[in-house]
Order: sequence, then structure tokens, then C-alpha cells
Amino acid sequence: MREELMNPAGQMPFVPPTIELKSRRKISVRSSDHVFREAEKGSLIVVQDNRGLNDLLPVLHITAPTSKEPA
Repeated sequence: MREELMNPAGQMPFVPPTIELKSRRKISVRSSDHVFREAEKGSLIVVQDNRGLNDLLPVLHITAPTSKEPA
């Protein structure tokens, strides 16, 4: 799951993924500079919103990273 989410961030052109959580909450990733992975264990994804606030997302709570088709 972690690799599926991080790979779109490195593709060119960037296709912004939307992360869906088990709670059905959806989080949009604005750019490849706004998604980070916890370095050591990789069990946490960090997504920064347009105000500079971070969402800390445990990988186990992510049900589906989905990408929109490039325009």
C-alpha cells in the first residue's frame, strides 16, 4: 500500500492522488512536495494541506490511493 501511494508522487507529470481512509474520509494530495513517508518504519504517510498543516495517516487506515487521469 505504501509503495502504491508514494509512486504517483514521483511520476511525471504529477497526477495528484486522493487517499481514502477506512473512515471514508478522503484526503487530496496537492503536489509531490506535499506527501512524505515516515523514514524508519514506513507505517505513516504525512500529507500537507494548503495551509501548511499536516495529516498523519497510518498506512493501516488507508483503504485506497486513487489517481486522477492527467489532463
